[in-house]
Amino acid sequence: MEGFIESAIRNTTQLPEDMGATSNDKIRILVVGVGGGGCNTVHRLSNMGIKSAETIAVNTDASHLKIVNAQKRLLIGSSITRGLGAGGYPEVAAKCAEVSKDKLREAIGSAELVFLCAGMGGGTGTGASPVIAEMAKEQGAIVVSVVTYPFNLERARLKKADWGLEELRKKSDTVVVIDNNRLTGYVPNLPINQAFQIADEITARAVKGIADTIMLPSLINLDFADVRSIMGDAGVAVISMGEGKGNNKVEDAAKSAVEHPLLDVDLTGAKGALIHINGSPQLTLGEATTIGERITAKFADNANVIWGARHDAAIGDAVTVTAIMTGLTSKFQVGAKKEEPERNLAHDIESQL
Repeated sequence: MEGFIESAIRNTTQLPEDMGATSNDKIRILVVGVGGGGCNTVHRLSNMGIKSAETIAVNTDASHLKIVNAQKRLLIGSSITRGLGAGGYPEVAAKCAEVSKDKLREAIGSAELVFLCAGMGGGTGTGASPVIAEMAKEQGAIVVSVVTYPFNLERARLKKADWGLEELRKKSDTVVVIDNNRLTGYVPNLPINQAFQIADEITARAVKGIADTIMLPSLINLDFADVRSIMGDAGVAVISMGEGKGNNKVEDAAKSAVEHPLLDVDLTGAKGALIHINGSPQLTLGEATTIGERITAKFADNANVIWGARHDAAIGDAVTVTAIMTGLTSKFQVGAKKEEPERNLAHDIESQL
């Protein structure tokens, strides 16, 4: 694995002295929110003032779509659902995406990187996301799907979510799964509605952090070719975040990233990672590399790690870390053992139509 210092030197020499334009200026990044959960993430990103990516909200529910803050809002399948939603049926949503493929393809255009955000277990996000992911890949984009997985108590949604994940894995380069069950350890005392907002916030922060480090002038920029090498055909990935403040901010940021409650896997032998570090203008190269080295300490020797760092005066004397890690054993991988046997969801849905 290339050392962080060597990587830093390589990346820094590619930056202009005034840290003006980046080598990725012509890269087009899209964030596509599909269904209620995905649209909520896009809404949050837009309210954050994201400038590094375009936002598109896609839904079968016209009333929900109207209140979403996004650069583009696409109602799909109105001839099928009359704008009333997919009724919780993924296959209805898939058909809605198919009949609206022309305007979806036009919206995706020539984007090089597409972040597809959705909640698994419902209708539109589960059913339309794989169709949209396939369209984006056919048009040459790297597709990174960032999705939430339902609570174990949501039995019917779990079956749909497993079916949707299987389909989405086939159509995406990388699928990042945020398991709602882990929220109980992350924010156990928050009201339910606020806990769900935390999942949106995590997704939005991760997407914005990576997109910003690619597109905006940074201490160390992520080169898009490197992003492609990490995220292209990476399979199931996991996301983690860390934060540190005060005198021990470097140690705390790294420690909280590798011990994050959402991270329920062993990092030993990880094969790749995309790491974004955000700090005050006083953040030094040494501090950034220390964080990166500690996060990747258990990674495989040949792990492909790329990273970027940005200065942000708005966060004060704090350091935040977002990491997407690949090549790990996850229960969401193809062939992972399930707690109980699955039925054929497609057959279940068709029998109810």
